[in-house]
Amino acid sequence: MAEMGIKFTGEIALTPVPGPSEKELEVLRAVVDEGKKAGVLIQVHAVSTPAMIAAIDAGVKLLVHLPNKDFMSKDDAKKLAASGARILGTVGFGTPVFGVFAEDNNARFRDGRPWPTSIVDGVRLGEEAGYMPVNARTAWDAGAILGYCTDTTYDPLTGLDHELKTINPMFSMKDIIKMMGPNTASYIQMGDQLGTLEPGKLADIILLDGNPLEGYWNMLKTKVVLKGGVVVVDKR
Repeated sequence: MAEMGIKFTGEIALTPVPGPSEKELEVLRAVVDEGKKAGVLIQVHAVSTPAMIAAIDAGVKLLVHLPNKDFMSKDDAKKLAASGARILGTVGFGTPVFGVFAEDNNARFRDGRPWPTSIVDGVRLGEEAGYMPVNARTAWDAGAILGYCTDTTYDPLTGLDHELKTINPMFSMKDIIKMMGPNTASYIQMGDQLGTLEPGKLADIILLDGNPLEGYWNMLKTKVVLKGGVVVVDKR
């Protein structure tokens, strides 16, 4: 992988409930060790607190998903922060989706099937919709580096809208911008090139028709897109 120029693995999944097996952890520790030698960063999909803590103990520094099977304790969050591991939110995973797959006002999961019964590895009654926003706040308050992510497969703008709606009750817009900008750039190891507007960084910039500090909905009103300093979209 390293010889091909690949810098990250995909997601290495760990059994969430009751937690990863010793065999899984043995393999993960070996992968992390080989990744260090080769310079390939290992990303782990840990969707329960036991899986998250096990990944941290194995030396994992990139976590693709907040726990959605249980509540993260303050001590767990402190351990996450102290480890230096970066974690992505994907907070809207269990939240019902409306008006995307059909205009019938029925709650659906991200794949268009009924909510909450079709949630992947669902806990019971859609508790994921509660666990994830609270865990995001708990991790944030402990000082963990929490970045933005969504794993929806439908229209990207609608997916962004859904994720922001879910995050919005738990975070200020100032913190959401920090989460989406510098924190996410840090996760992908590009904090020196992306995430903030500074001389010397990549001129990948969007201009919005509204002040994002007034509400997340203004982040959906893109007017101009610059890529490398070149205007590639102009809706003015």
